[in-house]
Amino acid sequence: MARSTVRKRHLAAEIAAAIRAGAYRSGEWLRQVDLEERFDATRFDVRAALAELALRQTVEHVPNRGFRIAMPDLRRVRDMLEVRALLESEAAVSALPRLDDAALRLLETKADAFDQAVMEGTMTSQSQTNLDFHDTLYSFAPNRVLVEVATETRDRARLWPLVLWPSVRALRRSAEGHRKIIAALRSRNPAAVSASVRAHILDSPANDPALDTAETDSMVEK
Repeated sequence: MARSTVRKRHLAAEIAAAIRAGAYRSGEWLRQVDLEERFDATRFDVRAALAELALRQTVEHVPNRGFRIAMPDLRRVRDMLEVRALLESEAAVSALPRLDDAALRLLETKADAFDQAVMEGTMTSQSQTNLDFHDTLYSFAPNRVLVEVATETRDRARLWPLVLWPSVRALRRSAEGHRKIIAALRSRNPAAVSASVRAHILDSPANDPALDTAETDSMVEK
């Protein structure tokens, strides 16, 4: 019983990670046999994982049809960004006393890697290097529960990468946001650190007022 529960949670996390990396598009139907092959899992494990992801609203269950990737809910994405801003700004401020010059140089190399991915990388490399920057920063925060909750919230918001990063311009703005965060950290000013992280998260294309009158389908296809 315990082994089955552990397997279900592990597989659900793997499928969610693949969705975040852009392996599946919003609204795409998931064939269980394909998931069994891709993740080397049994049909029972796949169905259990999909049921868990449906509870998280990562996928949608349609009776008599199966499971499909959830369509982006703009209001939900925006609410998640607000929660992210609260949690991640606090994590960054709490990490500040532990960030010495070596740690700041490490963050700069992570920002460099994201810049490179923006210029010539794939969506997967862009996602990975962006996460690496933020995870490295929050690894210095003393409250691990805060970091875990912030990371989980961030990952749920990132299920729709084309909403959060619909263009190269959006990627470049994200890269600039990393540099502003590093500058604020170097200033050793907690208020500046909090403001830079909040601005970085909330300056998302998902918060563009123009989307309020756009159809969901056109938003996804931008």
